Amino acid sequence: MNILAFISSSSHSGNTATAAKRLLQGAADAGAETQLFYLNDYQIQCCRGCRTCERTDECVIKGDDVPLLHQALRAADAYVLGTPTFYGDITGQFKQFVDRCYPFVDVYKDPETKTMRFGSVIKERKPGVMIAVSGSHGDMVFDSHIKVGYFCLNDINSYPWREVLIPFTTWKPVKDQTEKLEELYKTGQDLVRYLASGEGEDTARTQKFYNRYRLLQYN
Repeated sequence: MNILAFISSSSHSGNTATAAKRLLQGAADAGAETQLFYLNDYQIQCCRGCRTCERTDECVIKGDDVPLLHQALRAADAYVLGTPTFYGDITGQFKQFVDRCYPFVDVYKDPETKTMRFGSVIKERKPGVMIAVSGSHGDMVFDSHIKVGYFCLNDINSYPWREVLIPFTTWKPVKDQTEKLEELYKTGQDLVRYLASGEGEDTARTQKFYNRYRLLQYN
């Protein structure tokens, strides 16, 4: 069982990293293999918006570290995405990672209704966890984080299993938030138990989320 986390914190010991490591510790203690990818440590060029990958399932950009990240994504049994808040939104590095996951999208365009469906070339459905951290903003700031994060998860055939949202870390960092640390550890353990149980996706939860953001059909 392989649980991978991809976070866009520039620090290996900051709030987002602390949160992700605590969740992965819970998963590891429950028997999972875990790995944490600090996106700022990898070269990720900006998406060119050429949409060639819609036809080829491959990105035209060569020479950066994205193929390594794509290989890891394919091998995971569950995903954790994490981002701090910069100027009231996700980080630029997180957005670049999300954009470069577009080659996983299986786009269907209905010529009659003029609608589109965004599936995935990855066939196995997997659970995803979103971690979002903010320094001075409250919970309302996380709406865009969740939207972008779960659109990304949809591209890699994942679904919104759980979120851990941590506001106001300017005044109380994650390492000092005992209840949040317990929640993160338990989330990691719960995720392992969930994967081992074979329990299926809560499709009503997933559909409710995508209805909210007008991605009306998924996979």
